Amino acid sequence: MHSYRYYYLPLLLILTTLSGKAQSIAILTDTSSNTKTIKGVIPAPVVYYTPNTGFAIGANILGYLKLKSKTDTTYTRLSVARLFADYTWNKQTYQWLSWNIFTRDEKFLLRGELRNRIYRDRFYGIGNVSQDEDEEIFWYNYVSARIAGLKSLGRHVFFGPDFQIENYYNIKLDSLDAQRDSQLRANQIPGYKGGINSGLGAIFLIDARNNVAFPSKGYYLELSAYHFGSTFGGDFDYNNYNFIFSSYYELKPDHVLGTNTVLNLNSGNVPVQRLATSGGERILRSYARNRFFDDHFAGTQAEYRFPLFRKVGMVAFAGVGDVFDKPSDISLSTLKYSIGTGFRYSVLPQEKLNSRLDIGLGREGIAVFVGIGEAF
Repeated sequence: MHSYRYYYLPLLLILTTLSGKAQSIAILTDTSSNTKTIKGVIPAPVVYYTPNTGFAIGANILGYLKLKSKTDTTYTRLSVARLFADYTWNKQTYQWLSWNIFTRDEKFLLRGELRNRIYRDRFYGIGNVSQDEDEEIFWYNYVSARIAGLKSLGRHVFFGPDFQIENYYNIKLDSLDAQRDSQLRANQIPGYKGGINSGLGAIFLIDARNNVAFPSKGYYLELSAYHFGSTFGGDFDYNNYNFIFSSYYELKPDHVLGTNTVLNLNSGNVPVQRLATSGGERILRSYARNRFFDDHFAGTQAEYRFPLFRKVGMVAFAGVGDVFDKPSDISLSTLKYSIGTGFRYSVLPQEKLNSRLDIGLGREGIAVFVGIGEAF
């Protein structure tokens, strides 16, 4: 096992509301149109610790919404918007606004995010066998926006454009040690000076889940393709392709088995900030997101979710995957695995929306992740 400094180790995430009313669903009547809206806001303070940040404090505000159909008594599935902001002991700051919104009768799905970050991160090299002793720390600022508007094609099928732009600037690189320069600078890895990533793509998805917050039946399929480059004002020309497939099986009430497969492929002059990674809070939850980089990633996982008592639930998960330049790079000796468990606390019982804490074990030890909503 490697030193704990490589792990994401939050001390505490307090996902409680500031008042009992914040967790209740408010039904507001629009008398002019005779429709009802289910909506609410859940605020939560956040306190955590990671090796990159030191101690940090912040706030998380989650807004939710369901719109009633104009033609019958049904509602859209849950729409969510999230605002997160924090400040760390190492003078880092992060603001993140994201949304996933169904319009009335689910005719459109609006997705997007805005981010601003002043951060310190780690880089170990490119490939699935990068070494701990090659760890280097670098600093950067970045702002980004992602805007997607998908139109329903019927039967939970959506298709539409997705525009992404991000600017990495104020990059500060440090030498590994007295004898070795920064790998990013020495190898002139694309993106080592920062730059603008800007591209346009298209998303096709089928969202046949019975509940977007805690699915127990159905499946989710997403295919997307993007071109980034000077055509859209970017500094790097490359293509990106993604495949996501998740399926859910209710073994008995509130006991759910979920599976998830992810494929991320890139070609061209890909900047380091946009390389595929293995790890993080979504898949291979025993590795920091930035531990391994390469052009491509493939991984799969399964998770069993079940209740414990009242608002508390638990999960058990296992997964395998790796980054690679070509398929022959993947071998049993380097393949990354993750096994673990986690706890869930319902912050919105009516919609089965949970906060989560996951503990994963892999080749490099233990990692802990917290968040809102399931991993997949």
